[in-house]
Amino acid sequence: MTNQHFKGFEPDTFQFFMEIAFNNDRTFYEANKERCKRVVMQPMRDIALDLLPTALEVNPNFNQKLTSTVARMNRDTRFSQDKRPYRDNSWLAFKPADSRLSENLVLYFEIDQNGYGYGLGMYNSNPALMKPFRERAVADPERFLEIVNGENIKKFRVEGEPFKKDRFPNAPEGIKSYINRGGISFCYYEKNTTRTFEPSLVDEVTEAFLALKPLYRFIAGLEV
Repeated sequence: MTNQHFKGFEPDTFQFFMEIAFNNDRTFYEANKERCKRVVMQPMRDIALDLLPTALEVNPNFNQKLTSTVARMNRDTRFSQDKRPYRDNSWLAFKPADSRLSENLVLYFEIDQNGYGYGLGMYNSNPALMKPFRERAVADPERFLEIVNGENIKKFRVEGEPFKKDRFPNAPEGIKSYINRGGISFCYYEKNTTRTFEPSLVDEVTEAFLALKPLYRFIAGLEV
């Protein structure tokens, strides 16, 4: 990639995640703030910057501001039972501007103390997005199944809380496992961290985003 920003994470990135998981308090964070910037936040901003052109190919309406794409280390604990003040991981999510993460279908990359991952998905159950997606899948099941059964989609695991009962008994059988959910995500996770130390990690995630492009655009209701 020409003029690539991302040079790789460091082994200390994973060490930092492990340490903050056991020392999740202001004292530890303030003492390691510059270290966090160097081994977590700067490489995350760099990879976000390198992935942005590909993300915009998937959805030109994605927010291009890195401050809105890369998660802060400080956690918002106002509505969470988990009151730990800092993350022990890091992630970026491409979403349209002027909207919340929970309202959107996103392309994401994540890294934690055990590995890294990427894919597309919804933060949680999302009736506003799932209803029109179901309607499109029922209206054109052949097209949806052609996309979702593609060779380059097989590495991604389907996630999203499934309904306990089939709510769409008249839908084509092949799409039921996808539409009988409160939300849907396609995720890949890798525990071998070797690639994270290399600039070529950008190429791996770029290839994945391009592979997911037709699926993202079908689910989001964009022209495929």
